[in-house]
Amino acid sequence: MATALFLSEDFLKDNTQVSKNVDIKYIKEAILWAQDSEIQTVVGTTYYNALIADIIAGTLVGVDKALMDNYIQPCLKHYVTSECIRMAHYKITNKGLQIQNSEQSSPAFKSDVDYICESELNKAQWYKARLINYLCEYSSLFPDYANPASGLDVIQPSDNAFKSPIFLGRTRKIESLQMKYLDE
Repeated sequence: MATALFLSEDFLKDNTQVSKNVDIKYIKEAILWAQDSEIQTVVGTTYYNALIADIIAGTLVGVDKALMDNYIQPCLKHYVTSECIRMAHYKITNKGLQIQNSEQSSPAFKSDVDYICESELNKAQWYKARLINYLCEYSSLFPDYANPASGLDVIQPSDNAFKSPIFLGRTRKIESLQMKYLDE
């Protein structure tokens, strides 16, 4: 399937710390990775492919356009910025992995890069939670989200912004609270 970018180069450079002179080759790779790995896991493969088809056809309008502008792009720009920071710091050359350096500037320390990347990821996760909550609240407006296809190659949409491998006993707590109010 053909692919489309959910962010333009200009949008990213105008709305983030990514400099105007960063090569589109790195930006495009970061956008594709972030939208595939982060946005597709939220909206699911069915709706993700529908968004791509609408962008390619030039028919992204209405609630889909509003979702893209107000929820997906703000989330995606922070994931992409985090990826671009890593890509700008390190380059793979014929001599191996290199840290970028020039006469006018010096490369950032790895701890600084990690700090900025973590900050961008925190922002992205906050926007991701907003996106998921919005989709859950208004799922009737997004039929491809609410009724995804099935199959082993289909990523199902997310209905929970936070995942934990540890069971915290949520069900028991809800049951005990319900019992408390039923007894009164």
